Amino acid sequence: EPQHLYSSGRGTRKIDFIHLPSKCTIKIFTLSGKLVDTFEHDATGENGAESWDMLSRDGLEIAYGIYIFHVDAPGIGTHVGKFAVIK
Repeated sequence: EPQHLYSSGRGTRKIDFIHLPSKCTIKIFTLSGKLVDTFEHDATGENGAESWDMLSRDGLEIAYGIYIFHVDAPGIGTHVGKFAVIK
């Protein structure tokens, strides 16, 4: 049975991005501008949500702190926001 080293007994760590356009790219950055992860949202129908497992591109658990997300939807535009990961 696989074990997740980042599991704290509180359930799966994830962040849900909602109200996304049907096709977009989401990038997560640290406040200093380091790219943490990139993932694609490609949904058909009305599903405008995408979950992120809070792991870096290298498969490591992200540290507590403030992060910036950038959503790029071709033909629609971009959106930038922030979120915090707390203990």
